[in-house]
Amino acid sequence: MTERATILCVLPAAVLVLGSLAAAAPPPSVNVTVPASVSFAVTRVNVSTTGSPNPFTVSYVGAVHFTGLAFRISVKAVASSFTPPAGPSIPASKVSWSIVSAQNGTGYNGTLSSTAYTIVYQSVVEPSSGGVSLTWSLAAPGAGGLRAGNHTLTLTWRLEAVVP
Repeated sequence: MTERATILCVLPAAVLVLGSLAAAAPPPSVNVTVPASVSFAVTRVNVSTTGSPNPFTVSYVGAVHFTGLAFRISVKAVASSFTPPAGPSIPASKVSWSIVSAQNGTGYNGTLSSTAYTIVYQSVVEPSSGGVSLTWSLAAPGAGGLRAGNHTLTLTWRLEAVVP
């Protein structure tokens, strides 16, 4: 009998107003859309699993007051490992992503960390809209006593106006 587990990363949607770099200038602002979650339907613990939705698209519109600035999107795991239904946990570092495409900027492949934000995307200077599409992957978690069921991990997105 094959047991099936769903590994879920909770990714809250975000709308953020970015702080101003100059006191007299209006603050940069942007509307960002992030899918609510990505899930990995693990059917074999000895192989990697692609996340769903695939591609996973983070987009933004209405970027204003980015004079001389770029827009950066980074991500970080809230914990060092998934919360399992019981038994051992899967390290957050088993999750990585590959860029499928980027609009009005550059996407960066990466691996999830709980200790530092990892850049996913950086826009061109003075963007108005754009985004990045990526494919999430969960490296083979290995048997090691893992239990079938929902394993969850929350991610935090950092959205910044930066000098390129």
